[in-house]
Amino acid sequence: MNERSRSTDADPFAAGLLPAPPAGMRMLGRSRTYTGTDLPARLMHWHSPRANRWEHLCVTTGPLCMQWLGAGGAITAELDSGDSRWIAPGMRWRLAEMPPQARLELQIHAADTTPVSEPQALRAALLEQAEHAWVEDAPALKNQLARMLAGQTWLLQGGFDCRQTLHALLTQEDQFLFWHPLHADVSGFTAVAARSDTPVGLLDYLGRDHAVIEAVLAGTLRGDAGYAGWLHAALSRHLEIEEQLLFPRYLEAGGRASWVRGLLNEHVMLRQLLDTLSDLRTWRRLLLLLDGHDEKEEQIVYPDIVAQLREATPSVTRAAMLHLPPAMAAPPA
Repeated sequence: MNERSRSTDADPFAAGLLPAPPAGMRMLGRSRTYTGTDLPARLMHWHSPRANRWEHLCVTTGPLCMQWLGAGGAITAELDSGDSRWIAPGMRWRLAEMPPQARLELQIHAADTTPVSEPQALRAALLEQAEHAWVEDAPALKNQLARMLAGQTWLLQGGFDCRQTLHALLTQEDQFLFWHPLHADVSGFTAVAARSDTPVGLLDYLGRDHAVIEAVLAGTLRGDAGYAGWLHAALSRHLEIEEQLLFPRYLEAGGRASWVRGLLNEHVMLRQLLDTLSDLRTWRRLLLLLDGHDEKEEQIVYPDIVAQLREATPSVTRAAMLHLPPAMAAPPA
């Protein structure tokens, strides 16, 4: 795995730091059994149970290694035969290592007592648990980013134009920085920043960008006006990255036009819902659409984009990070 970062934090499952599954859940369909030789690629990429879905992972033959993406980076859990884990809605996870002899069962459950339109706590945690820092100028920003440890997540703000400094940092070969701007223009910026201990790949970056959008969405649904502005900027920026950077290159390389058409149709609906987010009736529709949209991208479309772009993938990743949010309009009253 070339897109993996490790953290020395304790296993959040064993430490009881993650929510327990609610009572009264029902299993959807049958459990699926996988071995190390037939493991689907989607389980090796960052993904999460959507909406009110819970996943139950049971190891029948070990060992294997799974990771959970928390606010402080990737946390590793080493599992052996007989171990099991409940995976909550919004919890981003992947299987980092699974040898051929390993075997697991994966069950999907529905929590009917959990409203789909309710903000997910694990989504909001990415920003709520991040460190905050104000940087005075370009040298201070450069020093702040250089001091960050692998796995740390920061919410950085400054009152100056940071674009030239970031361009110099992010165009370096094999850079190890995640940069997700929530606002950026000549007057200042707000951004989520994190550092990895391996070069940042396109799949990892786009998945984390989804996580940032989900975090600001959770804050918006709680009525935070600042988060609402960030949501408009972050989601609009992400859609532009796909429409202007990813999809044209993907189609030129022979990618599936039908997939792109379907995603673009959903982009239209997402923008329409974003413009009416103050109407509480749109919450459920937006969450459900975003859940399914992100799942298709992370498990199906993004891996195919990487496969088609091949050696061009690092330059596309850097271009995505340098893409600025569109001019922020005030969210609807």
